[in-house]
Amino acid sequence: MRLDSVTANRHIFAGQPNGKPLRLVLTFDNDRKLRLQVAGDGERMIADDGSLDAAFDTGELGQTDIADVTSSLFPTLRGLKVTRAEELSLNGRCVGVRLDVDGGDPFHFWADGDELHWGDEAALVGHDWLNGIAPKVAARIEV
Repeated sequence: MRLDSVTANRHIFAGQPNGKPLRLVLTFDNDRKLRLQVAGDGERMIADDGSLDAAFDTGELGQTDIADVTSSLFPTLRGLKVTRAEELSLNGRCVGVRLDVDGGDPFHFWADGDELHWGDEAALVGHDWLNGIAPKVAARIEV
């Protein structure tokens, strides 16, 4: 399956995106979707087939929107053939997702400290993990 786009819920403050996206939805050419978001405890990732939240206004604190962030944040991912999605686990909890890519290096998304993070294997391993231990592949995710 090929990755067509990455759409995000973003926090907008003073007209500009504020920080990293709140949630991401990866859309594939087979019309399947994978939503990635930080769980309420800030320590786990939820990976499911849900939708993004509707945009809303938070008054003085800004607003949220829905935006295609494929070109701005993930230009190298568009069109990649993803052969498998796998759960990344740390201390028995799902903290991320690894996308295995046909003919290329895996790409990772993970949750830590109420934020989504992403990158290649070096970025995942180099992240400031508690006790210095990076998560490991635990199970396949059906997309």
